[in-house]
Amino acid sequence: RISLPSSLLSESVCFKQEQQQQQSLTIREFGSSKNKKEEATLSYDERKAAAKEKRRQLHQTKVNRLNSLKTRRSNSPKDVQKTKFHSYFDTLRRRDEYLDRKARRCGKPWKVLVSAVVERLPVVTPDAPQWEEEYWEMKSMLMENSGKEFPMELANAGLSATSSMAGDTNAVYDRDDLLEQLKKQGFTPAPRETEADRTGQIQTLDRQLKTRVYLAIVPSSASSSTNTQQWSFPTVQVNDDETLLSAAKRSITSSIGTKLEFWTPSNCPLGVQLTPYEEEEDSEYFGTKTFFIKVQLDDEGTIEENENVVQDWGWLTREEMTEKVAVEQG
Repeated sequence: RISLPSSLLSESVCFKQEQQQQQSLTIREFGSSKNKKEEATLSYDERKAAAKEKRRQLHQTKVNRLNSLKTRRSNSPKDVQKTKFHSYFDTLRRRDEYLDRKARRCGKPWKVLVSAVVERLPVVTPDAPQWEEEYWEMKSMLMENSGKEFPMELANAGLSATSSMAGDTNAVYDRDDLLEQLKKQGFTPAPRETEADRTGQIQTLDRQLKTRVYLAIVPSSASSSTNTQQWSFPTVQVNDDETLLSAAKRSITSSIGTKLEFWTPSNCPLGVQLTPYEEEEDSEYFGTKTFFIKVQLDDEGTIEENENVVQDWGWLTREEMTEKVAVEQG
């Protein structure tokens, strides 16, 4: 046997690889020329049908791939709140449009009213839900067991030198512990439930501090714009020479006096409510069109009850307002 040097062996291997590459290129060129010759023999309609079939196969392959990539997000329900809102709002809008067309056919105008929605914002923070309480409890436990140790200068930043918390640099305090430490320093927290909440007094702003309350009145029979003695917002009829905002301010001053300070965030009404009169009721108006203007309480002030205009009044939450209206309407 004759042993060849390694250089000659490597040159022979490279030569064989070059021959294989040239053969494959020759086969590809022959195949492509063959396809071109076959396409040249086809008619225009046959080439068009073949191209269309190829596009159809590519589209079907894409659809099959997308169907195979189902994820949890694509299977979850979408636009739930949006659909719920449109199911309510679209029905109400079609009803209002129908009433407007009916009023024009009857040739009667609407009686335009304005209701002032006087709102007092929450005074204290609302109660934390159960999951949030559990979260802070777990976070306090984790920080106490595996938290980082900070230097004395950072741990006591912002604390007084006489504070009982200044000695422990690694202590972790939750809300209850911090409140206890503040009580030792003379801090007295405001009550979250007042005496008015326990007695059910509604003619005071010192109630339901954790939520929003709204001014509601029971108009007297002589001053009622809607001929009803029910709980409602201060409401007046709009004069020809005033705007909706001016009428809303007039409804407040005429009902509870001028000592209540308030401000209006916008001239645009919150919404509108159309209430047609009964068919047997003989009136020059087709019904009432009530616009609601939002008004926020700026300062507590005092309410001067006008007995000729207001029969009863109170600061009610949204749930209390809904409950009273539901009881009155049966």
